[in-house]
Amino acid sequence: MSLLPKLREDFRRAECAVGYANLGMFTDALAELETLSPPMIADSGVQEFKLRLLERAGRWQDAAGLASRLASTHPDEPRWFVAWAFAKRRSDSIETASKILSDAASLHPRDPLIQFNLGCYAAARGDLTTAQIYVQRAIELDHDLEKVAHKDPDLEPLRQAHLID
Repeated sequence: MSLLPKLREDFRRAECAVGYANLGMFTDALAELETLSPPMIADSGVQEFKLRLLERAGRWQDAAGLASRLASTHPDEPRWFVAWAFAKRRSDSIETASKILSDAASLHPRDPLIQFNLGCYAAARGDLTTAQIYVQRAIELDHDLEKVAHKDPDLEPLRQAHLID
């Protein structure tokens, strides 16, 4: 089979996966992705789409495994560490998620989402002083996170203690 028909088939299957995802049929979308050619499956955009589908399907262990691999192969991308921690929080524990992000913070000390999520995890553990420090640092790095801090359920203990404005 020449390259063009393979590409057409990959794009048709990818469109089907997107269609299934738009209908909330995440298992069908994931199954469709598995039929793509190996080069297409390896594409970073397809991998990110797969990760988001796994999250939407609540398949946290699978999402954590994929995000871990993406963080290992692309350590310059902080979003993979955030996704990995997010999935590990749901499949394992806040402590495991915190450890992932603490390690990621040493690689990406100025990433606001890593700082923000470390604050959320600290607040969920009841460590409000540490949570306040992380959240303030995140807001300094990205002022838009101030709005998020006022709505994020993990930060309710900080709001009740009047530790964030």
